[in-house]
Amino acid sequence: MKKWIVSELDKNKVRELVKNYGLPVFTSMLLVIRKICEKEQIEKFFSEQNELSDPFLIKDMDKAVKRIKAAVTSYEKICVYGDYDCDGVTSTAILYSYLESVFANVMYYIPDRNSEGYGINKSAIDRLNNENVSLIITVDNGISAIDEIDYAASLGIDVVVTDHHKPRDILPKAVAVVNPHRVDDDSPFKDFSGAGLALKLAVALEGDGFSVMENYSDLAALGTVADLVPLSGENRDIVKAGIFNMENTERVGISCLVEHSGISKINAGTLGFNLAPRINASGRLGTPYDALRLFMTEDEEIAEENAELLSRLNSQRQTIEADIYNQIISKFEAEPQLTYDRVLVVSSKGWNSGVVGIVSSKITERYGKPSIIISEDGEICKASGRSISGFSLVDAVFACSEYLEKFGGHPMAVGFSIKKQNIDIFRRAINNYANAIDKMPLAAVRLDCNMNPEAIVTDMVYQLRRFEPFGYGNPKPIFGLNNMRLDRIISLSNGKHIKLAVSRGKSRLNILKFSTSPNEFPYNEGDVLDFAVNIDINVYQGKESISFNAREIKLSNFDNEKAMYEMQDYEKYKSGVLPNNFNDGFYPTRNEFVAVYVYLKRNPEPIYTVDSLIAKICHTSVGAFKLLIILDVLKELYLIDYSRDADCLKIKICDVNGKVDLNASRIYRKLKEDITNAR
Repeated sequence: MKKWIVSELDKNKVRELVKNYGLPVFTSMLLVIRKICEKEQIEKFFSEQNELSDPFLIKDMDKAVKRIKAAVTSYEKICVYGDYDCDGVTSTAILYSYLESVFANVMYYIPDRNSEGYGINKSAIDRLNNENVSLIITVDNGISAIDEIDYAASLGIDVVVTDHHKPRDILPKAVAVVNPHRVDDDSPFKDFSGAGLALKLAVALEGDGFSVMENYSDLAALGTVADLVPLSGENRDIVKAGIFNMENTERVGISCLVEHSGISKINAGTLGFNLAPRINASGRLGTPYDALRLFMTEDEEIAEENAELLSRLNSQRQTIEADIYNQIISKFEAEPQLTYDRVLVVSSKGWNSGVVGIVSSKITERYGKPSIIISEDGEICKASGRSISGFSLVDAVFACSEYLEKFGGHPMAVGFSIKKQNIDIFRRAINNYANAIDKMPLAAVRLDCNMNPEAIVTDMVYQLRRFEPFGYGNPKPIFGLNNMRLDRIISLSNGKHIKLAVSRGKSRLNILKFSTSPNEFPYNEGDVLDFAVNIDINVYQGKESISFNAREIKLSNFDNEKAMYEMQDYEKYKSGVLPNNFNDGFYPTRNEFVAVYVYLKRNPEPIYTVDSLIAKICHTSVGAFKLLIILDVLKELYLIDYSRDADCLKIKICDVNGKVDLNASRIYRKLKEDITNAR
């Protein structure tokens, strides 16, 4: 269940864009929704020129170029020091390849994820010193390496930092610190990935943006999409140019990777979901050097071997990830009280620390809550977490930093290390932090607008394509189709997916719902539903039609937000904390118990949802809090057996002889007592 938010739309502004610029209404509407309303903004957004701003506008770029050119001229040993994720690998490939092309004496170094961790470390500096490196250029790291860069300087090694992560109050004492997020930086665009910043450095070194974009924008596009920086401004230009160059690439490694990925169309979506995971898999399960060599080789046989290896590692990653995910779901089923926490913290031995962040994303998506997954291997355990919009997970982690060894991140994602004995106290501490918030933010789906199904035509999809590439900061539009009657549920691919035949008035549509079997779908034929969908073009036997892909589904006219807050109250109560304004309205009546039980007995289903039960039970005063308390009581009295997974419910009626007294329920009596004491 998610909160549905429809974006604001200034219709007067839409009419203004149509009149002044001759744009179609649909295009104008999307531009206004995305706050792209001025002539210069519109021209830049739709431009095919892909021109980057002057790289020397970035603070210290002149110092970086001067020092690097001096090293190239005097044939000093240079090391490009990267990172093991997709952004770090592509950053390394860009800068190393460029420096090699100008005959620099250059090498590269990427730390091992497990033994070294992120960023520069002193042991690596010692190794580079032994190889007579006199200049280190960091890409996608270095902004926090205060002590390490001081140590390099003590050995006579200069460091040029290029990093896109937010700096601390103190900058490292490097020869140059190229980071657009510096408080003293006045450059026009700030949100580069590491690869985007490496590209800007190469442009500054070469003095010719066109040739650098032509040669390296494919790698920069991949790093930009993978690192989830906003696809706006110069990032949009980089990705557009990169996709174009990738479609016509002479880089054999990318060609082989695309082939092994099985993708038919290169776009931001396939970069993020098909190519980037293969690059990341090398750093998680193998060595990032395999991915790096893939990008730099000109030998087709080597490229083919490495592409095949990365695809195999990615398959292993998916298997490991699925196993951890299923273990967590099983743990929640066995200990449902763990899911009552506002921040879900789960740990275990044997979990690969390289994939727990991906698992955390899936747990957060499933339960609509921030989550942190901890790998317990070793005395110092590694953790990764993901959040929901509106809850800064990094602030929450910082508030509990006394229990941590190392930590970092941003509002939506964190990583840290923690001693094993501190895990339980950390879980309590971060949930105490979250419990101090009256109402936690709700997981949400944001719709661009609601649409009349009769008004949707194929030309709209072609207009949408002008808005590509889609990604973080420029999401693929989501449209609402409301009050649609569900006429038929059709199984696809042996039950892996479903097609939903729906109608409203004269409109008849087929909407696809992927990764959902008929038995997992909680709604019934005849239900009136709202759909949040993406739209695209489907071509079959030469005929074009619009395809609809369901992102979210809910019962029409059902108040998701109210139900979600009531579920928060229920979980708060089950955790031993009384909800605000706890009163008689939280107490189910006997008639409400009867209404729920009779409905369940008459309408057996393989799966229910909280919203469908509330909407269909013939007692409108039964909200989410009451419903879940009623189910708990019925289970305690052996009238039903049930389990809850987020807002999904599996309920089975039990055989019962004779009458059952509600007052025999400890849960029922305690609720009454708690309400009385709260008055």
